[in-house]
Amino acid sequence: MADKHYSPIIAVRLRSIVDGRQWSALPDYLSGLSNSLFRTAGYMLGEKYMPTLDEPQFWELANILVDYNRKAFLVTVLHSWLSRKSAALSSLASATFFQSLRGNTEDQKKTVQILLPTLTSVDEIEWLLSALQLSDPRTLIAFYLQNLTLPSGFLLLKTLRQVEDDRALLIRTTFYLMKKGDGLSFNLASLIRSFFGLDEVRGTFSLNIQPYELARLSSDYDAYLKKIQAI
Repeated sequence: MADKHYSPIIAVRLRSIVDGRQWSALPDYLSGLSNSLFRTAGYMLGEKYMPTLDEPQFWELANILVDYNRKAFLVTVLHSWLSRKSAALSSLASATFFQSLRGNTEDQKKTVQILLPTLTSVDEIEWLLSALQLSDPRTLIAFYLQNLTLPSGFLLLKTLRQVEDDRALLIRTTFYLMKKGDGLSFNLASLIRSFFGLDEVRGTFSLNIQPYELARLSSDYDAYLKKIQAI
């Protein structure tokens, strides 16, 4: 039987809690529900009530829900934020929430996989990774490759510079992008090949990159965008 996404009885209680900002009462209420009603309440919080809150209230409730039951509510909170994305992710109100996920590899991975493909700003991506305390270059490279967008591609290039002595990694990354085959991936592979002088990587590359352009392409996002979108 499919989960129900709405219950009028639960709606009355949740509306009372939300309207009165009685967040501390929520864990006790949720704990008293059956498994099926608990799931219904979770859907209602994420789809109906949380999207209506302002930023500070949203993240205050998010902290309470994830502290109460991280496994049940982390994904709910993240998708709810995406449904109401009217403000930058990198707010003071959200910092405590993401900092609470530090040290939990699975939660960090889940958060990055959900949010990274939606973030259109290099600064916002860097803020999220810093808030989660993710800094290992190889971990970041894997995240960027799995969630490739224009800004994450730029950060991929910057991060590869931190491991440029690991030529095998550079080559694997380039071949991975070539195998994906979409325009962004192939242009990025061409850029990485030229940037690190990976002459052993063979292929037909249409992206024309001059030597004098290379340093700027890894430090100037506008220059990178212009070049990566040239074809």
